[in-house]
Amino acid sequence: MDIRVLLIVQEDSAKKRYFEALENCGVHVFVSTSFQDFSQEICGQSFHGIFLDLPTKIKALKKNKNYVYGLLENFPVSHLRINDDTGEVHCFHVGRESACTLTDFIDNECRHFVPRMIRSDVRREIHFNVRLYKTPDRDNPERSITMNVSKGGCFLFSVQDWKIGDSVWIEILELSDSHPIIGSIRHIVKWGESRRIPGIGVEFQHISESLTAELSTL
Repeated sequence: MDIRVLLIVQEDSAKKRYFEALENCGVHVFVSTSFQDFSQEICGQSFHGIFLDLPTKIKALKKNKNYVYGLLENFPVSHLRINDDTGEVHCFHVGRESACTLTDFIDNECRHFVPRMIRSDVRREIHFNVRLYKTPDRDNPERSITMNVSKGGCFLFSVQDWKIGDSVWIEILELSDSHPIIGSIRHIVKWGESRRIPGIGVEFQHISESLTAELSTL
């Protein structure tokens, strides 16, 4: 399988070191110097995971935290840093208490992930009151809120058990159209596994034109 990963790193010497290490792992590496520098080549590819230089992430969070987290929640993400004394590349990611190697992350996370393209629309921090349903008959709803929303999806607070690829029916109370939005779960943050808010990243699959228009105005 051709594993394609996106490396996001700003500093040139770190870029060279990371690129060499990843090429030795047998993956196809695409490089971006920032979260705003996505070329047509990058936007036209689907990726199995993202390798992110930690200093680059810290700088980006100061400028646009919502966009950074909105992008990263859609992919397996490994954070990278270089040991100043040894030059060794350290690899770690959310949900793992101990460090892992580049190969571990590629084999255990990237290889089993259905590749996705970089999302072009920006999610904004809007908190709607929501009822979540696991079935189309809309029984036993979970009360929730949106943490962020875009034209194509949202991230919802949830502590239920979900699986990647599950369908979810979303009823947003603030919208006048009562028809549910049908979405597909693309990302999960489980309760207790990290310091992030638990929930599900959802891509909208079926949404009415009136709901799309109303969301755009809000």
